[in-house]
Amino acid sequence: MVDRMDNPTKKLIRETATRLFREKSFENVTLNDICRASGVNKHTFYYYYKSKDDLLKHYYFFPWHLSAAEATAILTSDNCMEQIWLLVQKYIDYVNTAGVQIVRQILIKNLTEDVGTFRVGDEMKEILRLEYTIIKKGQERGQFRNKANPMVLAILMIQVMYSNGLLWAIFQGDFNAEKCIRFFLENLFDVEDSYRTTSEKDFKSFSSLFPDFKKEDFQS
Repeated sequence: MVDRMDNPTKKLIRETATRLFREKSFENVTLNDICRASGVNKHTFYYYYKSKDDLLKHYYFFPWHLSAAEATAILTSDNCMEQIWLLVQKYIDYVNTAGVQIVRQILIKNLTEDVGTFRVGDEMKEILRLEYTIIKKGQERGQFRNKANPMVLAILMIQVMYSNGLLWAIFQGDFNAEKCIRFFLENLFDVEDSYRTTSEKDFKSFSSLFPDFKKEDFQS
């Protein structure tokens, strides 16, 4: 029997479809569009995939697993915010690679059917434990001035990431999610000034989404 896991035709269909989803949105791409662009017929498509939704399974789960090199880079850094950011970067890379249209569809899919994207599995638990350790260390070293429960801060950190990803998709990528997440986390942890890399100007693209607020509403 043909091994369908790494079959070049299956990969071609998936990559062609995801390109079309990014260009036109998931809703506006038909099965005929995918088959025509891939150079396959519907029989071949259904041999590898059950539906358009099936093409997105690759994006259902965030790649939280750390490589040995990533783990070493995180654990050897003396800057706790940079350690945290190396973890966040995996989420940022996922969002940027998927693109607005695919992220929107993944969110819709999870609202209509729990496909596990936001479920706390074993890998996510390990990431939370690591975040807890880093945040606690940052508090002890004075790099993080927010002295709240480190696990509460770790969970809030995940919420900041997810909520920014949601708004980024809703507003069609109309703000720099990477800089905004960094800005929010530096404020959440109350990072000591010398360890910060963002400022109010990095927040402007986000705050401009709420024109009814005045500039001073965002300042202490």
